[in-house]
Amino acid sequence: MGKTSKKVLEKIKEEEIKPIPKWHFILKESFIWSLFVLSTILGSVGFGIVLYLLNNNDVLQDKTLVSNFWERIIFGIPFAWILLTFFFILVAYYNFKNTEEGYRFNVVKIFLLSLLVSFLIGGILYTTKLSEKLNNLFVDNLPYYTHTMDMRNRIWMRPEEGYLAGKINSVNEEEKILVLIDLNGEQWEVNYVDATVRGRVHLIKDEDIKILGKQVSEGVFTAEDIRPWGGMGRHMQESR
Repeated sequence: MGKTSKKVLEKIKEEEIKPIPKWHFILKESFIWSLFVLSTILGSVGFGIVLYLLNNNDVLQDKTLVSNFWERIIFGIPFAWILLTFFFILVAYYNFKNTEEGYRFNVVKIFLLSLLVSFLIGGILYTTKLSEKLNNLFVDNLPYYTHTMDMRNRIWMRPEEGYLAGKINSVNEEEKILVLIDLNGEQWEVNYVDATVRGRVHLIKDEDIKILGKQVSEGVFTAEDIRPWGGMGRHMQESR
């Protein structure tokens, strides 16, 4: 036995060093892979919601909804979700790099892999409308979500300027009046006798809509254009 090996064995005996059990390594590797999978899923959710918000935000298409270019950018592009998406992709990249086999891949390949997987799953979430359902879930359950992540509420909750949105509570088809519960939980009586009702809109209870028109008085609104909450509305068939 060489002198070096002998010294190592003596040191192990002196300090009572014990070998690390194999299950420690397995547990650590499993934890890192779990973080990689979780961060990839979160990145995918983020990308799916970014696609949904970009494709269902009138601000980028309708210049009349805001007063200047910078408001179009601020209210039209979901910057918070974009930043979160890239954050989760970077976390996924970091965790994959620290797996047992991660060292075999270079930095660019690992990052592109994380990016590709997140974008692919995110695209599937968007096409299957799961990203829309997730966004609605966040809107209903996360405080201040509409102030930072989904800015559409701030655009369509300005009744004094002619913009109103919410859920239909009841409809009187004979008098062309509907009762709307707005995004803040307030009740409105909306006259739509002369309104353009977009093709995808169904004037039925629990339908989510957005309205362009004029506030007549407290809780009373006259509609000029009724659009579906999801979608631009401008490209849809119009009906009277």
